[in-house]
Amino acid sequence: MYEIFHKSLITLNHHIDVASAYAGNGRLFETTGMGSLLVTDWKKNLHEMFEPGKEVVAYRSAEKCAEMVQYYLEHDEEREAIARAGQQRTLRDHTYYQRMQEFAAIVQKYL
Repeated sequence: MYEIFHKSLITLNHHIDVASAYAGNGRLFETTGMGSLLVTDWKKNLHEMFEPGKEVVAYRSAEKCAEMVQYYLEHDEEREAIARAGQQRTLRDHTYYQRMQEFAAIVQKYL
């Protein structure tokens, strides 16, 4: 799976209905971590993880998703720049190490 993400120019992501308002599935980090441009559905907290338009691309409709995919397939430099920025963000802020540090801090409050 990771090899496919790495070889992909663009990876699409759409959260399941249970996560209707909030972003947070693994695909966000798997895709960006492997250096593919992530085109994902817009969620109100997405900006807390990535900067839309600079580190990932977010759509609000199927039509807009299709337009974005076509656009970024035709604009290599922009696609590659956003993909690189998304990868840098993931490798800097969204690794298992960072998540475990956050988890440890939460647990420490209750010990």
